[in-house]
Amino acid sequence: MIRAILAAALIGGAAFAQDAGAPAVPPATSPAPEPRPDPEARQDEGPIAAIDAETRGGPAAHAVPDAGPGIAEELAEGPEALAACLAELEGAGATFERLDAVSTEEDRDCGIVNPVLLSKLSGGARLTPPITVRCETALSVADWIDRHVTPAAEILGRGEVVRVGTGNGYMCRRRNNSADGPLSEHSFGNAVDITGFEFADGPPVAIEPREDEGTLAEAFQRSVRAASCLYFTTVLGPGADAAHANHLHLDIKERRGGYRLCQ
Repeated sequence: MIRAILAAALIGGAAFAQDAGAPAVPPATSPAPEPRPDPEARQDEGPIAAIDAETRGGPAAHAVPDAGPGIAEELAEGPEALAACLAELEGAGATFERLDAVSTEEDRDCGIVNPVLLSKLSGGARLTPPITVRCETALSVADWIDRHVTPAAEILGRGEVVRVGTGNGYMCRRRNNSADGPLSEHSFGNAVDITGFEFADGPPVAIEPREDEGTLAEAFQRSVRAASCLYFTTVLGPGADAAHANHLHLDIKERRGGYRLCQ
Protein backbone atom coordinates (compact mmCIF):
# COMPACT_ATOMS: atom_id res chain seq x y z
CA MET A 1 0.00 0.00 0.00
CA ILE A 2 2.75 2.46 1.01
CA ARG A 3 4.72 1.55 -2.12
CA ALA A 4 1.68 2.31 -4.31
CA ILE A 5 1.20 5.73 -2.68
CA LEU A 6 4.91 6.64 -3.15
CA ALA A 7 4.85 5.56 -6.80
CA ALA A 8 1.76 7.67 -7.46
CA ALA A 9 3.38 10.66 -5.80
CA LEU A 10 6.57 10.35 -7.86
CA ILE A 11 4.62 10.04 -11.12
CA GLY A 12 2.46 13.04 -10.29
CA GLY A 13 5.48 15.20 -9.35
CA ALA A 14 7.31 14.38 -12.56
CA ALA A 15 4.24 15.21 -14.61
CA PHE A 16 3.86 18.57 -12.82
CA ALA A 17 7.52 19.46 -13.42
CA GLN A 18 7.19 18.64 -17.09
CA ASP A 19 4.04 20.76 -17.46
CA ALA A 20 5.61 23.73 -15.64
CA GLY A 21 8.98 23.76 -17.48
CA ALA A 22 8.03 22.96 -21.07
CA PRO A 23 7.02 25.81 -23.37
CA ALA A 24 3.49 25.89 -24.59
CA VAL A 25 2.97 24.29 -27.98
CA PRO A 26 1.25 26.74 -30.32
CA PRO A 27 -2.01 25.57 -31.82
CA ALA A 28 -1.93 24.21 -35.30
CA THR A 29 -3.79 27.29 -36.50
CA SER A 30 -1.09 29.76 -35.32
CA PRO A 31 0.25 31.83 -38.28
CA ALA A 32 3.86 31.21 -39.31
CA PRO A 33 6.25 34.11 -38.54
CA GLU A 34 7.04 36.33 -41.49
CA PRO A 35 10.58 35.86 -42.87
CA ARG A 36 13.02 38.67 -42.11
CA PRO A 37 14.12 40.73 -45.10
CA ASP A 38 17.55 39.96 -46.46
CA PRO A 39 19.77 42.94 -45.47
CA GLU A 40 22.07 42.23 -48.41
CA ALA A 41 19.29 42.34 -51.01
CA ARG A 42 19.67 45.42 -53.25
CA GLN A 43 17.64 46.71 -56.12
CA ASP A 44 19.58 47.16 -59.33
CA GLU A 45 20.36 50.88 -59.57
CA GLY A 46 22.64 50.92 -62.56
CA PRO A 47 26.42 51.11 -62.78
CA ILE A 48 26.92 53.42 -59.81
CA ALA A 49 25.10 51.21 -57.29
CA ALA A 50 27.26 48.25 -58.24
CA ILE A 51 30.28 50.10 -56.81
CA ASP A 52 28.94 52.23 -53.96
CA ALA A 53 29.19 50.38 -50.65
CA GLU A 54 26.86 52.90 -49.07
CA THR A 55 24.12 54.65 -51.03
CA ARG A 56 23.27 58.20 -50.02
CA GLY A 57 19.75 59.45 -50.27
CA GLY A 58 18.09 56.03 -50.52
CA PRO A 59 14.78 55.14 -48.90
CA ALA A 60 16.40 54.51 -45.50
CA ALA A 61 17.77 58.04 -45.44
CA HIS A 62 14.22 59.41 -45.64
CA ALA A 63 12.64 57.15 -43.03
CA VAL A 64 12.95 59.86 -40.33
CA PRO A 65 12.77 63.21 -42.18
CA ASP A 66 13.62 65.37 -39.13
CA ALA A 67 16.55 63.34 -37.78
CA GLY A 68 19.84 65.22 -38.04
CA PRO A 69 21.14 67.43 -40.84
CA GLY A 70 20.36 66.71 -44.48
CA ILE A 71 22.99 65.63 -46.98
CA ALA A 72 23.35 69.17 -48.36
CA GLU A 73 24.28 70.44 -44.89
CA GLU A 74 26.70 67.56 -44.31
CA LEU A 75 28.52 68.45 -47.55
CA ALA A 76 28.74 72.16 -46.75
CA GLU A 77 32.30 73.50 -46.71
CA GLY A 78 33.69 75.16 -43.63
CA PRO A 79 34.71 78.83 -43.93
CA GLU A 80 38.41 78.09 -44.52
CA ALA A 81 37.80 75.34 -47.08
CA LEU A 82 35.29 77.50 -48.94
CA ALA A 83 37.62 80.50 -49.01
CA ALA A 84 40.46 78.34 -50.35
CA CYS A 85 38.26 76.86 -53.08
CA LEU A 86 36.94 80.25 -54.18
CA ALA A 87 40.49 81.60 -54.32
CA GLU A 88 41.57 78.68 -56.53
CA LEU A 89 38.57 79.15 -58.81
CA GLU A 90 39.34 82.84 -59.18
CA GLY A 91 43.01 82.06 -59.76
CA ALA A 92 42.02 79.66 -62.53
CA GLY A 93 40.51 82.61 -64.41
CA ALA A 94 36.94 81.32 -64.22
CA THR A 95 33.99 83.69 -64.36
CA PHE A 96 31.52 82.91 -61.59
CA GLU A 97 29.32 84.46 -58.97
CA ARG A 98 28.31 83.35 -55.53
CA LEU A 99 24.65 82.64 -54.92
CA ASP A 100 22.43 82.34 -51.90
CA ALA A 101 21.88 78.84 -50.56
CA VAL A 102 19.53 76.73 -52.65
CA SER A 103 17.19 74.06 -51.30
CA THR A 104 14.04 72.14 -52.15
CA GLU A 105 11.07 71.94 -49.80
CA GLU A 106 10.06 68.50 -51.04
CA ASP A 107 13.35 66.88 -49.99
CA ARG A 108 15.49 68.15 -47.13
CA ASP A 109 18.57 66.32 -48.44
CA CYS A 110 18.64 68.34 -51.67
CA GLY A 111 20.42 71.67 -51.90
CA ILE A 112 23.72 73.56 -51.85
CA VAL A 113 24.71 75.65 -48.85
CA ASN A 114 27.41 77.64 -50.72
CA PRO A 115 26.57 77.51 -54.44
CA VAL A 116 28.39 79.23 -57.27
CA LEU A 117 27.14 79.99 -60.78
CA LEU A 118 29.92 79.09 -63.23
CA SER A 119 29.52 80.77 -66.62
CA LYS A 120 32.91 81.14 -68.34
CA LEU A 121 36.40 79.61 -68.27
CA SER A 122 39.83 81.18 -68.52
CA GLY A 123 40.26 80.48 -72.23
CA GLY A 124 37.01 82.26 -73.03
CA ALA A 125 34.79 79.20 -73.41
CA ARG A 126 31.28 79.82 -72.15
CA LEU A 127 29.18 77.24 -70.37
CA THR A 128 25.75 77.21 -71.98
CA PRO A 129 23.73 77.33 -69.90
CA PRO A 130 25.77 78.36 -66.84
CA ILE A 131 25.74 75.77 -64.06
CA THR A 132 24.87 76.12 -60.39
CA VAL A 133 27.13 73.77 -58.43
CA ARG A 134 29.35 73.53 -55.37
CA CYS A 135 32.68 75.35 -55.58
CA GLU A 136 34.63 72.08 -55.69
CA THR A 137 32.61 70.91 -58.69
CA ALA A 138 33.15 74.21 -60.50
CA LEU A 139 36.89 73.99 -59.87
CA SER A 140 37.02 70.45 -61.28
CA VAL A 141 35.23 71.63 -64.43
CA ALA A 142 37.60 74.59 -64.86
CA ASP A 143 40.73 72.51 -64.37
CA TRP A 144 39.56 69.76 -66.74
CA ILE A 145 38.66 72.20 -69.52
CA ASP A 146 41.80 74.32 -69.17
CA ARG A 147 44.32 71.51 -68.77
CA HIS A 148 42.95 68.84 -71.10
CA VAL A 149 40.02 69.90 -73.28
CA THR A 150 41.72 73.05 -74.56
CA PRO A 151 45.00 71.30 -75.57
CA ALA A 152 43.01 68.47 -77.19
CA ALA A 153 41.05 71.03 -79.19
CA GLU A 154 44.30 72.47 -80.56
CA ILE A 155 45.20 69.06 -81.98
CA LEU A 156 41.68 68.68 -83.36
CA GLY A 157 42.38 71.73 -85.51
CA ARG A 158 39.05 73.51 -85.23
CA GLY A 159 40.19 76.53 -83.29
CA GLU A 160 39.60 77.41 -79.66
CA VAL A 161 36.75 76.01 -77.62
CA VAL A 162 34.15 78.78 -77.54
CA ARG A 163 31.24 76.97 -75.91
CA VAL A 164 30.79 73.98 -73.63
CA GLY A 165 27.27 72.60 -73.81
CA THR A 166 25.88 71.67 -70.40
CA GLY A 167 22.81 69.83 -69.21
CA ASN A 168 22.01 69.75 -65.54
CA GLY A 169 24.02 71.32 -62.78
CA TYR A 170 22.00 71.45 -59.58
CA MET A 171 18.69 69.62 -59.78
CA CYS A 172 16.87 67.77 -57.02
CA ARG A 173 16.02 64.40 -58.56
CA ARG A 174 16.64 60.68 -58.36
CA ARG A 175 19.30 58.90 -60.36
CA ASN A 176 18.46 58.63 -64.05
CA ASN A 177 15.28 60.66 -63.36
CA SER A 178 13.63 57.64 -61.74
CA ALA A 179 10.51 58.02 -59.61
CA ASP A 180 12.25 56.51 -56.58
CA GLY A 181 15.64 55.28 -55.46
CA PRO A 182 18.82 57.11 -54.43
CA LEU A 183 19.26 60.81 -55.04
CA SER A 184 21.47 61.87 -57.94
CA GLU A 185 24.67 63.78 -57.20
CA HIS A 186 23.00 66.63 -59.10
CA SER A 187 20.84 67.00 -55.98
CA PHE A 188 23.84 68.23 -53.97
CA GLY A 189 25.64 70.33 -56.61
CA ASN A 190 28.25 67.60 -57.05
CA ALA A 191 27.58 66.87 -60.73
CA VAL A 192 27.42 68.38 -64.19
CA ASP A 193 26.34 66.98 -67.55
CA ILE A 194 28.38 67.87 -70.66
CA THR A 195 26.59 67.59 -74.00
CA GLY A 196 29.28 68.78 -76.42
CA PHE A 197 31.80 71.40 -77.51
CA GLU A 198 31.75 74.21 -80.08
CA PHE A 199 34.87 75.65 -81.70
CA ALA A 200 35.88 78.92 -83.34
CA ASP A 201 36.80 77.46 -86.75
CA GLY A 202 35.04 74.17 -87.28
CA PRO A 203 32.01 71.99 -86.66
CA PRO A 204 31.05 71.11 -83.09
CA VAL A 205 31.64 67.78 -81.42
CA ALA A 206 28.53 66.43 -79.73
CA ILE A 207 28.83 63.72 -77.11
CA GLU A 208 27.36 60.65 -78.77
CA PRO A 209 28.09 56.95 -79.38
CA ARG A 210 31.14 56.66 -81.62
CA GLU A 211 32.00 53.01 -82.23
CA ASP A 212 35.41 52.85 -83.85
CA GLU A 213 34.59 55.40 -86.55
CA GLY A 214 38.28 56.25 -86.71
CA THR A 215 37.89 60.03 -86.85
CA LEU A 216 39.61 62.88 -85.04
CA ALA A 217 36.25 63.76 -83.49
CA GLU A 218 36.10 60.29 -81.95
CA ALA A 219 39.68 60.62 -80.72
CA PHE A 220 38.86 64.01 -79.19
CA GLN A 221 35.80 62.64 -77.40
CA ARG A 222 37.71 59.62 -76.10
CA SER A 223 40.58 61.82 -74.95
CA VAL A 224 38.56 64.37 -72.99
CA ARG A 225 36.40 61.64 -71.50
CA ALA A 226 39.40 59.69 -70.25
CA ALA A 227 41.07 62.82 -68.87
CA SER A 228 37.93 63.80 -66.96
CA CYS A 229 38.49 60.85 -64.60
CA LEU A 230 41.51 62.70 -63.23
CA TYR A 231 39.21 65.45 -61.93
CA PHE A 232 35.93 63.64 -61.24
CA THR A 233 35.23 60.46 -59.31
CA THR A 234 32.36 59.39 -61.56
CA VAL A 235 32.38 59.55 -65.36
CA LEU A 236 29.49 58.04 -67.31
CA GLY A 237 28.84 58.47 -71.02
CA PRO A 238 27.91 56.64 -74.22
CA GLY A 239 28.21 52.91 -73.68
CA ALA A 240 27.81 53.07 -69.90
CA ASP A 241 24.03 52.80 -70.09
CA ALA A 242 21.12 54.13 -72.13
CA ALA A 243 20.59 57.11 -69.82
CA HIS A 244 24.04 58.54 -70.66
CA ALA A 245 24.16 57.92 -74.41
CA ASN A 246 24.21 61.61 -75.36
CA HIS A 247 26.24 63.31 -72.62
CA LEU A 248 29.00 62.90 -70.07
CA HIS A 249 27.88 62.75 -66.46
CA LEU A 250 30.71 64.01 -64.25
CA ASP A 251 30.53 64.13 -60.47
CA ILE A 252 32.75 64.34 -57.38
CA LYS A 253 31.02 61.81 -55.12
CA GLU A 254 33.35 60.50 -52.42
CA ARG A 255 33.66 56.72 -52.09
CA ARG A 256 35.48 54.43 -49.73
CA GLY A 257 39.15 54.15 -50.51
CA GLY A 258 39.00 56.98 -53.06
CA TYR A 259 37.43 54.67 -55.67
CA ARG A 260 36.68 56.22 -59.06
CA LEU A 261 33.99 54.92 -61.39
CA CYS A 262 34.90 55.80 -64.97
CA GLN A 263 32.88 54.14 -67.73
